[in-house]
Amino acid sequence: MSQSTYSLVFRGDLVAGFTASDVKTNMARLFKSNPQAVEKLFSGRPLILRKGLSRAQAEQFQVTLAKIGAQVTLRNERGAESVISQTVQQPAAEPKETPKSDGPTVPNWTLAPMEGNLVKDHEQDQVTAVQVSTDHISLRAAEGLLLDKSERIEPEPTPVNIPQWDLD
Repeated sequence: MSQSTYSLVFRGDLVAGFTASDVKTNMARLFKSNPQAVEKLFSGRPLILRKGLSRAQAEQFQVTLAKIGAQVTLRNERGAESVISQTVQQPAAEPKETPKSDGPTVPNWTLAPMEGNLVKDHEQDQVTAVQVSTDHISLRAAEGLLLDKSERIEPEPTPVNIPQWDLD
């Protein structure tokens, strides 16, 4: 039985703590490429960076790219399993001293901008356009009454009783 081969798939996702411009610069340096070529990698669509790699080679590339801020996934080329390995996260620097706490631990989150779409195109709900009929609407000049005579409802005249008074 032959050994499985893997592909490195990149969608433009970044490791927390890196900015898009830093990652693009690092990738241009790593791939010895110009910035315009690296910019095309950040389209949001899955792109295969390398294929035909052994698992060890693919994991080594994954770690190297994570160090410069790019998240990649490994895909088995046989198609038996779609995604083999989740993205590798850059380990955060260890704090010198952590205070003791009896409460729950809070994950290491950042409020740094992601510089990209949070929801990828294939994850968005597709909305169909609604057709609304506007045939009954007109744009005539506003003069006189707003309703045509055929559209108006005339109220019944109210009978009024006026007594006959003599004024002599």
